[in-house]
Amino acid sequence: MNISEAISKRKSIRKFTDKNLSKEEITKILNAARLAPSGKNSQNWHFIVFTEQNKKEELAEIIKSKHNTIYKEMYKIDEKKAERFKKFLKHFTLFYLNSPVLILVMATDYFPTGYYEYKLFDPNNPILDDLVYKRNPAMQNIGACIENMILQSIELGFGTCWLTSANYAAKEIEEYLSFSEIFDDKNYFMSAMLAIGEAKEPNNSPNKKKLEEIVTWA
Repeated sequence: MNISEAISKRKSIRKFTDKNLSKEEITKILNAARLAPSGKNSQNWHFIVFTEQNKKEELAEIIKSKHNTIYKEMYKIDEKKAERFKKFLKHFTLFYLNSPVLILVMATDYFPTGYYEYKLFDPNNPILDDLVYKRNPAMQNIGACIENMILQSIELGFGTCWLTSANYAAKEIEEYLSFSEIFDDKNYFMSAMLAIGEAKEPNNSPNKKKLEEIVTWA
């Protein structure tokens, strides 16, 4: 399979078969992430691999608890929006329980060229927030490593789904990781999840914009 084929085959998979990944296959996927580009070679990532169902269930309980807290507060203000949010959990987050592998992608902050230089002589300049939040090279690094994992998974015959839908429970998940002695490094925060497994059935992708809509030739 060439890279063009892998890119064209990429779809967000939410239904998986019972087929497991071998440790060698998971390692190959993780190694693809390791080789991703990052600003100043910062490699500001760490990966936590969940294959045991009971641990994935523990994560799910944390997410469900936080989801319910948000739902209750929303319900006081707008019942319809609260009910839509309530349904979101099952279809766009907890489906990962059916995937044989769940990877938590942890990240650290990364401050780009210009940040410390501006901070030295103009610490209140709005460009500091602009450099960190709008252009956010740290998250660009993370995006690159996740895409590498996705493409490597496709080459191996597996489907994936990139999840950020549980990020509202990130602090609680980080506390769980620390309390369970799975991972306890306060320099890192949870940025995303990646569910991996054999696709149970073909999955259609939403329509993509036409090339002429997104490209300007200078």
